[in-house]
Amino acid sequence: MFGWIDRICKSQRSIGRRLLTMMTRTQSHLKVGIMSQKQIYYSDKYDDEKFEYRHVMLPKDIAKRVPKTHLMSETEWRNLGVQQSQGWIHYMIHQPEPHILLFRRPLPAA
Repeated sequence: MFGWIDRICKSQRSIGRRLLTMMTRTQSHLKVGIMSQKQIYYSDKYDDEKFEYRHVMLPKDIAKRVPKTHLMSETEWRNLGVQQSQGWIHYMIHQPEPHILLFRRPLPAA
């Protein structure tokens, strides 16, 4: 007579299990991302008359994903976990050290 109650309870338990699985997966992905970002080294900024520069040193597991054929767009380097303010441009690949990304941005007009 109350079979509909059993069906609702089973459905809620199933949803709860799926939600718990999704939360666990999300947490493990976040942990990987946080660990990788903590291993990324950001240099101090330095400049010349035209540009402000900085370099970013990636751990080996992330450096494997750096393209060897082209300079990266902002979207590409952000997808690797590099975090810096807008306006930085990946401007050079230093072949002996491809795990070091070289960035620059124009200095503000005085």
